[in-house]
Amino acid sequence: MSQHEDGGNGLKSILSGLIRNSGALTTILVTKEGVSIDEAGDTSYLNTTAMAALVAGMFSATREVARLVGEKQFSILLQQGETRHIHISLIGVSRMMVIVFEDYQRIGLVRHEARKAAEAIASLLDRTESPEKPESIATAQFKEYALNLIDRIFETK
Repeated sequence: MSQHEDGGNGLKSILSGLIRNSGALTTILVTKEGVSIDEAGDTSYLNTTAMAALVAGMFSATREVARLVGEKQFSILLQQGETRHIHISLIGVSRMMVIVFEDYQRIGLVRHEARKAAEAIASLLDRTESPEKPESIATAQFKEYALNLIDRIFETK
């Protein structure tokens, strides 16, 4: 059970509803530091720790690209592959929601359901977190672990 779970309105429930309503494969809620907070759907094919770290890095790089073109940031990233796609959206200033979906799913439906889920998650987190003391998950040990994991992912054999 998620630490933020609140009966039927918890993070797991919201993410599971997103999977059900959009037909997506997987959704992961990630901090800007690259930590997976919660997930729903099929994750058996995916290293969620590596995905969380890499998505956080992608969003940091994309924020700099946005600044180059005169934007504060881009709130949505869409990566399209041949058969699978990834929709990543910001939730507040410190979280991202990653949705993996198949080619046959409609991007419009995924975006619509992502927007609804993001609003529900933001509302839930606003109610459950203390604004005066934000939690700091990114420790020196985690940063070192994430960097080593990324190095291992891109190692050539």
